[in-house]
Amino acid sequence: MKLLIIEDDPLIRISLVEMLTHWGYVCDQASDGKEGLELALSFHYHLILLDLNLPHLDGLSLCRRLRRSGGDQPLILMLTARSSKADKLLGFEEGADDYISKPFDPDVLRVRVRALLRRVDRPHTEGWQWGALHLEADGHGASYRGQDLKLTAKEHHILEALILARGRTCAKQGLLGSAWSWSETAGEASLKTHIKNLRAKLCAAAAPADLVETVYGVGFRLNSDHIA
Repeated sequence: MKLLIIEDDPLIRISLVEMLTHWGYVCDQASDGKEGLELALSFHYHLILLDLNLPHLDGLSLCRRLRRSGGDQPLILMLTARSSKADKLLGFEEGADDYISKPFDPDVLRVRVRALLRRVDRPHTEGWQWGALHLEADGHGASYRGQDLKLTAKEHHILEALILARGRTCAKQGLLGSAWSWSETAGEASLKTHIKNLRAKLCAAAAPADLVETVYGVGFRLNSDHIA
């Protein structure tokens, strides 16, 4: 799943990116409200971690403008040193889904993030299944008929997007957006290489060679013949 961190303190922002990446999420980051709003309106994120005290555009104004923009709305978790009841109520009124005060315990943050993401309108549990293929929700673990696949983080994100599509075709640009942050340089050639490596690992675990199908000129999908 893809997250956006909007935080002006570089130490906190970098720490959040490192933690969330380690927990298996793809992360984009912004250091001010204006940049954060542009990213939020340009890309699809499942969750935004939003500081309130931001330069150029404060967090409450950003949240308000984002909620009024319509379209597919991300969840918003506000991170702030403001801890009064009035501040929290104002944050919820402007569209926040949850609120955590700084300084925060990483374990508590992880639980709150996971709890929020369970609200996403699609299957999100401890893992996903496609026939004999099992993918853990930790961003790392995967197996076929119980055999460990030892996927890279990018391969895991690609496979997650394919499973969550439930047999529908995932466009190449959509897969690039799911597995790479906007600041990373990646193109179709890189995606094809990762798909090739993913197929090789699946075949080594005795998965069907056509489990991951190519839809020529469009993208990739999981073969529905192998879901039973």
